[in-house]
Amino acid sequence: MKQRTARIAAMAVALVALIALIARPPMIPLEPVPEGWALDVHQSGEWWNQPLIPRSVVVQRCPPPSFWSSDPDLTVLTGLKPGSSVEYSFLADDYHCGIGWSQPESSVTVSQAELATEAGLRRFCSASGLPVDEQWRYLGRQAEQVVGTTWPHSPADPGTTQLTAAFVDANGTVLSCLVNTMFDQPGRGVIELALGGSGPATATPRCPVGVREPARSDGGTVEEYRLRGAGPVRGTDGGVLTDAATLVIGLTGDTVTSTHPVVRGVAVVDASAAPTKAIELDWNNLPGVTGQIYDADGTLLATCNA
Repeated sequence: MKQRTARIAAMAVALVALIALIARPPMIPLEPVPEGWALDVHQSGEWWNQPLIPRSVVVQRCPPPSFWSSDPDLTVLTGLKPGSSVEYSFLADDYHCGIGWSQPESSVTVSQAELATEAGLRRFCSASGLPVDEQWRYLGRQAEQVVGTTWPHSPADPGTTQLTAAFVDANGTVLSCLVNTMFDQPGRGVIELALGGSGPATATPRCPVGVREPARSDGGTVEEYRLRGAGPVRGTDGGVLTDAATLVIGLTGDTVTSTHPVVRGVAVVDASAAPTKAIELDWNNLPGVTGQIYDADGTLLATCNA
């Protein structure tokens, strides 16, 4: 009886191994990194939307375990967008890896006091793999605001730093660095880029940020949401509003708004908010925002939507 049980167990193990062998994904090619490869992070246009990180560099920075599948599929794709990530998985196991920019991601420890300085922000944001060097002009920072009756946390909580820092280069590309740290733990900034300069004329200019990280109430409405990032504010003629001083923004149709600085025509935004109105939350079509752009004297320059 014991021998029969042992044979059945052995057959089961062999069957599982055979199924795994048959179902295993194709191997991700192992290729040499192109000689002299480098990523220029000071280009014109929306260059960051192109798959500029070769697969060989992705695999070098984020080594795949043997026979694990990848998302995106690196057996097919030969490159990924800068600042994106890859997830490897096998059965119930998986791991997520950021591929970085011109450099691989790293982690640094920057104190709260240092994050109040330009130098500290540059160091923390550069750990993303995109060096925030002197070619990026510093515009400013916006600490997280909490408006409305939202979750019980405050941007002044001891040990917590949440803010958005903004930079711009000679091509007009706007760099947003999203900072989230607690108790001086090692970390890195999250980098997002936006196209600066003039755009097409439009009856209603597009706001520089939109809703992110929404929370849904039991009734299916927006309970909380975030607004974060940096980008140019434009008028109806598409020109950048360099005389703008503030952006007041909130969910379209709601009365709760937050106010953010505009520096050299670039809004620097960071807020957590809870609406007062019942606004439906559709995960496939997030609620829009409406903003008013004012100059230093409080004169309305433009209204935007996103």
